[in-house]
Amino acid sequence: MQKKTRTEAGIIEQVSAFDNTRTSSNKPAPKKHRARCYMMRTGVNGFTENEILRYCRLSSARNYATELERRLDIRLERIDEPNSDGIGSHFRYRITCRADVMRVIQLVNRNAAAGGYTGLSKQEVNDILTLYPDAFTAA
Repeated sequence: MQKKTRTEAGIIEQVSAFDNTRTSSNKPAPKKHRARCYMMRTGVNGFTENEILRYCRLSSARNYATELERRLDIRLERIDEPNSDGIGSHFRYRITCRADVMRVIQLVNRNAAAGGYTGLSKQEVNDILTLYPDAFTAA
């Protein structure tokens, strides 16, 4: 039997009832974190609802995109793309500028610090920012 306790840093410590040893582990990142990271890493190509489903194993990608717009007061570009089977279509969402990407990065890291899971490292932030040129603005 194990008891889980939370420390000030947000790390969950598991205490065994039998030997009283502690092991620390980071919390897994929630689905919003995974979705937001994927959205940023797609760069100027953007992402579709189907790609979020396929790569993040999450449904309702439009809900994650809309929440970002509302929460951060940004605007994502929406491009209507027909499905490969010719029946229906999906939107391709795209973050329009580097300033908007910085807002999303700050939100992701702030939530990670508050939730006790790993945020984006400086190297990951730099890699994401290189995907968005300074002069890029959506039409």
